[in-house]
Amino acid sequence: MPAMSDAEAPAPRPMIRGERVWLRPSEPSDIIHNSIYAGDSEVGHFLGAKTPMSKAGAERFSTEIFSDNQHDPSGYGYAICLLGTEESIGTVFLRSVDKVNGSGVVGIFIGDRRYLGQGYGTDALNALVDFGFGELRLERIELEVFDFNERAIRSYQKAGFQTDAVLRHSRFHRGAHHDVHIMSILRDDWLAIARKRSWELAGP
Repeated sequence: MPAMSDAEAPAPRPMIRGERVWLRPSEPSDIIHNSIYAGDSEVGHFLGAKTPMSKAGAERFSTEIFSDNQHDPSGYGYAICLLGTEESIGTVFLRSVDKVNGSGVVGIFIGDRRYLGQGYGTDALNALVDFGFGELRLERIELEVFDFNERAIRSYQKAGFQTDAVLRHSRFHRGAHHDVHIMSILRDDWLAIARKRSWELAGP
């Protein structure tokens, strides 16, 4: 049988995906690109950013991040891409993975305001949670969110996260102290959610 040409070869199917987005390993260029959005007044506000980051600062930060990951493989960072594209619209990561106790900490960032409030973050979070429970055998995944980021709190609740604790007045931002919510999802919570898992969407 003759070999298929590149034009005839089927496009690779993402291993980690949601219904509308897929996750690919982050590259330094993604961090540098997303740093531009972190300086946006709305995006930076919900991140709790204190000051914009320069391109040079983002390059240094990306070097530190990827250097740390090489020495400490307890973190997994992914660019969030719309299905059918490879351009990053944000970042999602699982860090401090403790394989003895089965826990990890998740963080997510949608940079471009055009994609905020449309469910892309929840979709990406679902995919990462599936990876944590379905591939890493975790028991608990947690995150932190500021009290003024009500949109993110709703998204996390939709993905199955529940509030464990509130750190009162632990974050100073824009002239006032704010509470930080600690939220988590347990394996049993995840199993009770009736939706297709990432690997079911990705196919065999």
